[in-house]
Amino acid sequence: MLLLASVTVANFVLHGRSGDHELARSRLSQLDMLLHEESSLQWKTLAKGNTPVRVARELGAIRSQEKKIQEELGVNDALRKQVADYHAVLDTELGLLGVGKTADALALEQQRTEPAFVALAAELDQLGEAEMTAAGVAKNIADLTLALAMIAVAGLIGLLLYRFEREHRIARRVTDEMLHQQSIALETLTEHEALVRHQALHDPLTGLPNRRALSALLAGGGRQALLLVDLDDFKPVNDQLGHAAGDELLVTVARRLHRCVREGDSVVRLGGDEFAVFVQDGDAAAAVHVAERIVDQIGEPFHIAGTTVHIGASVGVAVGADVVDGDLLLREADEAMYRVKQANKGGYAVAGSAHTA
Repeated sequence: MLLLASVTVANFVLHGRSGDHELARSRLSQLDMLLHEESSLQWKTLAKGNTPVRVARELGAIRSQEKKIQEELGVNDALRKQVADYHAVLDTELGLLGVGKTADALALEQQRTEPAFVALAAELDQLGEAEMTAAGVAKNIADLTLALAMIAVAGLIGLLLYRFEREHRIARRVTDEMLHQQSIALETLTEHEALVRHQALHDPLTGLPNRRALSALLAGGGRQALLLVDLDDFKPVNDQLGHAAGDELLVTVARRLHRCVREGDSVVRLGGDEFAVFVQDGDAAAAVHVAERIVDQIGEPFHIAGTTVHIGASVGVAVGADVVDGDLLLREADEAMYRVKQANKGGYAVAGSAHTA
């Protein structure tokens, strides 16, 4: 009986250790998911309103969970430092996003944040595998002691089988939870990558494609026309009413430009108060028609910050041949726009033509 009791106790203890190792593996996976969630969360600061405050609050809650998990696992100092270093890089990236330096934040993401996360994830995965191996060893030994106990006393077979089934259900639940967490992490990563791609090709204020996106459009080939649009008298509005009113005016201009183009054409913000309109498969007549609509639309009064604002648009038009040199098209449109500026603003000019309207 003493031997039977010893074997039974040993079996329970070893199964308990197996469960502990499996639970540790699950907690490591949860820590990995939280660290990744931090990386994707900070890009929400690009939204308007009180999003930065809410992101900071959520970031604090996430790091509290991470700290709790590290304390529960009793991780070593090296891993704690690795997590702290990763936090430092994220905080730097968050600071860049907070002041609108999206390009710098993207560069930091590629150079330091992503490599740091990959290294940290590899370390967590290695620790998780060690826990799983230990769980397997403990479980194998537990199964052996269980078999010995079953041979020793037939009367305890039912109780031991019940114990084995119970531990199996626990392990299954842990495995299912790990698979669920991995699925969430993969979905979050996909969303984060999509956001990074979108931010790389779009203006954060207006949501329009940016200069990099325009370069891709010009490289597409085919017959194309390009209109460069420079707002007249925008700086006084920005200086007198403030940058918030200036931003509101730029967003409204973007909406009006969309009303001037055809389906399939693209409106692009180049920066500041400069925009471009890419006309796909457009000849000179189509481009001039769009330019006339832009001059009329931008010439209409704007109601900004509780006051009426009047600005204008100077438009340079360039039409490419079947084989387009994008840089040449940009230069020609810019030169045509400059001609309009010299001719007292508010109109359009076609590159290679003496016509200015």
